[in-house]
Amino acid sequence: MNEKYREVFNPEYFRDRVGNDIKRQKSFLSEKEFINKYICSGKLLDVGCSTGEFLDVLKWNGETYGMEISEFAKSIATEKGIRFDKDLFNSKNFFDLIVFRGTIQHIDTPFLYMKKTFEALKPGGFVVFLMTPNTNSLYFKLWNSLPLLIPEQNFYLPSDNSLKQAMENFGFSFKEIRYPYLDSAYSNPVKDHFCFLKKLFTGRGKFAFWNNSMDLIFQKPAESN
Repeated sequence: MNEKYREVFNPEYFRDRVGNDIKRQKSFLSEKEFINKYICSGKLLDVGCSTGEFLDVLKWNGETYGMEISEFAKSIATEKGIRFDKDLFNSKNFFDLIVFRGTIQHIDTPFLYMKKTFEALKPGGFVVFLMTPNTNSLYFKLWNSLPLLIPEQNFYLPSDNSLKQAMENFGFSFKEIRYPYLDSAYSNPVKDHFCFLKKLFTGRGKFAFWNNSMDLIFQKPAESN
């Protein structure tokens, strides 16, 4: 990752990522329930762990590890007990759960990360993608963008179909997908649908909408070596 890109994620970027954003905290709780349907303990790796605020809410039962390009955010996460000595590139059959929360679109080699995720997970382990942009949404098809996208921060824009296909090609078993619009703290259906109609005529405005983001969970087959 080049230094120019690292500068995008400066300390100012993390100003509202230290457990002080109520809407983010509400989203974390919903995502916690999604994860805990499948797994709630073991060795966890959070790719792009930020300041560790998501793991604070997850209250994971086990060791927590992180990967993070911002030294500022990493220092805060380290103080919370998140470890950085194990990651996708130095571990084999080690993690029980790997999390990509709003991360995969920021990675310049996303398919390498997917491949390394398969190698780093224990057989039977899980990988979850949370708050992930979905280009197979009506919003994106109409306006070639999504409210959560910032062009200078993104390399890879997945769809529900393309991400699922890629992960299955790497050997993962697909478990579940959800589109958390109504459960999102950022949605306001009446206002959002009004804004949708307005944008059809003016081309302006950003708002939460159906299928804009997605959460997916996959499992590494138990017989994998």
